[in-house]
Amino acid sequence: MSAISATDRAARGFRALLRPEAWTALVRAGARRQYAAGQRLFRQGDESGWLLVLVAGRVRVTYAERGGDELLLAVRGPGDLLGEFSGRDAAPRSATIQALEACTAYALAQDRFAELVRQHRLHRELDRYVMAKVRQSAAHTWRLAHQPTSARLASLLLDVMRTAGADDPQPERIPMSQAELAGSLGLARSSVASTLADWRRASWVETGRAHVVVLDIAAVEREATRV
Repeated sequence: MSAISATDRAARGFRALLRPEAWTALVRAGARRQYAAGQRLFRQGDESGWLLVLVAGRVRVTYAERGGDELLLAVRGPGDLLGEFSGRDAAPRSATIQALEACTAYALAQDRFAELVRQHRLHRELDRYVMAKVRQSAAHTWRLAHQPTSARLASLLLDVMRTAGADDPQPERIPMSQAELAGSLGLARSSVASTLADWRRASWVETGRAHVVVLDIAAVEREATRV
């Protein structure tokens, strides 16, 4: 089993692009908020005007047409900004964000965030961060369109692991049920259950009532490259 190192997980998100004092300033300027597993941080279509600086826990970002099923857009974790897109055009929230586990974030008004970006000269870093999210979205769309079920599932498990905080004692534990994994990928639950059953027999994963533990990361990484 190859490990997802704490170093790899620490150097991620908007935090990885900033000087330590700039990140600290963002956190200190916000109002601390706690979210329980399953709780929604934002709802698609809600009015915007503020964003979150995520410092602990992982979340999933989903999109749904009116009356339709949700589809996963991304997984975010400590070091990420949530809701910063809406500050650029004042449009309603374009996605729903839900906690996969207990999360801690700091809420900032968009105006206050813009002031801090100016004060600490973070325009270039913010542009780089937003563009990285756009590129990630393009890669995710390609996987949904072209990869087989097993590769899509493997990619999702890796995404969740890699967004864990550096102090997470078990990043290989995926806090999602089989139904949640299937819904996130737009797949039938039976298809995901069958794939995970094969992986259990191969000792790649263990499954629980509402979680999956990846035992063989190298095998899952290989599976994620299939086309």
